Amino acid sequence: MFDLLSAGLCFCITVFCILLLRPLALRLGLIDAPDIRKQHQGNIPLIGGLAMLMGLLAGLLTLPISLQNYRSFIAGLALLVFVGFLDDFQELSAKSRFFAQIVAVLLMIFWGKNYISHLGNLIFSKDIHLGHYISLIVTLIAGLGIINAINMIDGVDGLAGTLVLVELILLIGCAIITQHFSATMLLLLLAVSVLGFLCFNFPFPGRANAQIFMGDAGSMLLGFALVWFLIELSQSIFRPITPVTMCWIMSVPLFDATAVMLYRLIKGQSVVFSDRQHGHHLLLALNFSPLQINLLFGCANFVLGLVGLCAFYYQFNESMMFIGFLMLFIIYFLTVNYCRKLLIKNSK
Repeated sequence: MFDLLSAGLCFCITVFCILLLRPLALRLGLIDAPDIRKQHQGNIPLIGGLAMLMGLLAGLLTLPISLQNYRSFIAGLALLVFVGFLDDFQELSAKSRFFAQIVAVLLMIFWGKNYISHLGNLIFSKDIHLGHYISLIVTLIAGLGIINAINMIDGVDGLAGTLVLVELILLIGCAIITQHFSATMLLLLLAVSVLGFLCFNFPFPGRANAQIFMGDAGSMLLGFALVWFLIELSQSIFRPITPVTMCWIMSVPLFDATAVMLYRLIKGQSVVFSDRQHGHHLLLALNFSPLQINLLFGCANFVLGLVGLCAFYYQFNESMMFIGFLMLFIIYFLTVNYCRKLLIKNSK
């Protein structure tokens, strides 16, 4: 009962903050203006991240559980939203954002005691356990990778929010199956706050443009939240989810970010080079609508995540699932490259 009340409050506060902050953001210049890389129309307020944080915090205050184990989680969220807010308002350097992400992940590791200690059975042998320093490095790389993968997928109205919502729903399923009830409640609040944001960002039929964007504040908030629960649920001493299952749940953002970075390396470019070579950008160029892209990517992520979750539930071989995941990435990479060649051919 408290879960539903907290969820309802979270949704209402998120929506209220959006309605309250939207005219203020337009007045103060907290907006995303179109340019060569950003091809939306008009100035869009960048308040989604702040509104989702406010909604989440309001919901957390009403939960009938102790939040002592989640203090570093809340601190990390607040730090990233604050830095993202500054970046959205007056663009910071990439180093500043990257430093804030590192600090947030380190808070999770050293204060929250939430880190990757094993990778599961990926090579048909036994569980791969990590030493102390290797664990720190792997957790840091994984954390930064997922946070930036969510940021990179945020290139079409509604897409980042839709994918994160799908992934949160799948993680709720993981938490219910493994009886992690505190995690279930927090994940529910996160999902509801994203749902409130999508009311103003999703490309519904008849809506020309999104009314707000989540900005770097929102993408880093959601990326860090995913990192926390992916690790908590897969590294728990009590009935953990296999790490390879988490790869399937995060499939689309991981595929997209990795494919783009490989493409940039092949072209001799920096992996942090900004371009329009992501899968969703290519589909836009092939005349897919934002709604179609959301449905395609969202359904693909849900199906793949569900496959991974079912494989865990029925105790399918982890190594085979890892190989299947890698094969799907190769298929995605080849498909994206085919789309690039098709666009080049059509432009001649």
